[in-house]
Amino acid sequence: MSKQSATAGDIVLEARGLTIEFGNGPNVIRPVDGVGLVLRRGEMLGLVGESGSGKSVTSLAITGLTEYTGGRIVSGSVRLGDIDVLALTPKQRSAILGRDIGMIFQQPRRSLNPTMSVGGQIAESVRRHRGGSRKDAWARAVEMLDRVRIPDAARRAHEMPFSFSGGMAQRVMIAMALACEPSVLVADEPTTALDATVQARVMELLAELQHDLDVAVLLITHDLGVASGACDRIAVMYCGQIVEEGPTSEVLAGASHPYTKGLLAATPRRGRGDRLEPIPGSVPAPNAVPVGCRFHPRCPTYTPGACDTHPVQLEHRYERRADRCVHPQENQVVSLA
Repeated sequence: MSKQSATAGDIVLEARGLTIEFGNGPNVIRPVDGVGLVLRRGEMLGLVGESGSGKSVTSLAITGLTEYTGGRIVSGSVRLGDIDVLALTPKQRSAILGRDIGMIFQQPRRSLNPTMSVGGQIAESVRRHRGGSRKDAWARAVEMLDRVRIPDAARRAHEMPFSFSGGMAQRVMIAMALACEPSVLVADEPTTALDATVQARVMELLAELQHDLDVAVLLITHDLGVASGACDRIAVMYCGQIVEEGPTSEVLAGASHPYTKGLLAATPRRGRGDRLEPIPGSVPAPNAVPVGCRFHPRCPTYTPGACDTHPVQLEHRYERRADRCVHPQENQVVSLA
């Protein structure tokens, strides 16, 4: 399916039963276990969870970068339109990254080449994936820098990455990721290390470009507050699995999984005067996954015998909603809005 033939709401990316392993023999760990995601044109899906939940490893599989980190995909599928991503050769997967899938990495200053001008880096990506002359590629680079609101873009395109602030460097990364008009944009913690004001501006820009370019965005974040203000749908990930998913407004108004409820209770929001309630404990290591529900050692509603015996499946209990819980919580949760 080409971008030209796609219409609003079409599925542009779908992952099913995605399982990723690292290591060998007794040292094998599985940080992603049976993950499924659906991303539609023109929507933003937030993949939310604490550090160690498996969010970034999931994004590596989607972008074809798993093998470069020493991991391997042992089961599942990833389809980008009519392309079977996992059936591609490394060279073919490299070709779709930048052309069909744009990627915004964490810590943009580390992702940008310190020896090349920012305009040169964007132009290089354009020439690789779209061809054309150096002049046309440079013009496209300046156009994209202007589009992400870099002041005096024609001049600043000649500057090196070190001359840009953290927020401006992230705008450069967004410009580079969207320069070839991909159908999918993966944004991995795009607001990490930015102060609250800059963070808000970056997210506003990302949402604006997503709407204007009709691109599907997978936003990976540990911050439920960031996801709540930008995403159409939310998928909550814990210990390598999706534990709850659904439309953002519905998940925030009535979370059904105890982990989602815990994230909400630990998230600051306007007008809240009481203390935040941290989730006790931490995400278990991939080599120490609990039997049964993976959240049960930290869960306030843990029931011995019911929660710690058998793996819990992700079930669609409500229209457009799913959760992974033996006894889903249906109590209303105060919205972050």
